[in-house]
Amino acid sequence: LLQAPAGFGKTSLLAAHFSQAVEGTALAWVTLDEDDDPARLFACLSAALEPLDLPWRTAPEVLPALAADEGTGVQRAVSELVNALAGAELTHGVIVLDDLHRVDHGGVFTLLDRLIEQLPPRWTLVLASRVAPRLPLNRLHVAGELVVIGQDRLRFDAQEAQALAAREGAGAQADALFARTQGWPAGLRLCLAALRSRPGGAGALGGWTLTQQTRQPLL
Repeated sequence: LLQAPAGFGKTSLLAAHFSQAVEGTALAWVTLDEDDDPARLFACLSAALEPLDLPWRTAPEVLPALAADEGTGVQRAVSELVNALAGAELTHGVIVLDDLHRVDHGGVFTLLDRLIEQLPPRWTLVLASRVAPRLPLNRLHVAGELVVIGQDRLRFDAQEAQALAAREGAGAQADALFARTQGWPAGLRLCLAALRSRPGGAGALGGWTLTQQTRQPLL
């Protein structure tokens, strides 16, 4: 679980990481939307998994309708997915669900809870969200099945801010940048952009106040 507010680079981190994935690792990526429900999520997930040529016992085209049924239907759909994942000829598989905070439909979390419970050992589920998802995180923690990467691990430290500022030709302003943004990645980028685009360079930085809540530079 990558959980942090906007501007902490969750999607960028995942994209960079999996661009260097170990040979034999398969990736299926789904970016979620506000109107996603269990049927649509299952359809998107099936489409993302299609290049892996999973050994489905039931045609995946008929399973989204089952996933919409939060009773026996969703369990059957998840079971079919789990069996297909278990039969995949690969060393390791990763399913990324990005922007999970956009989803409000409770049935989506029911489906994910059941998938997590039955996920085959060679597969990893990665969730990226601005808020804690409505899932039994404590149970997963206790079972040793959950790693949480939060904003404290995603923010820049002073040395990283210095390196970024130096690369952008603003090394002399690194301390001020770090003090003003507290390592918030998006804030650092905004300040560096301001220094590049505004006359006076260093003087321009002094007029900026940044907030993670609004994600906007305020003059």
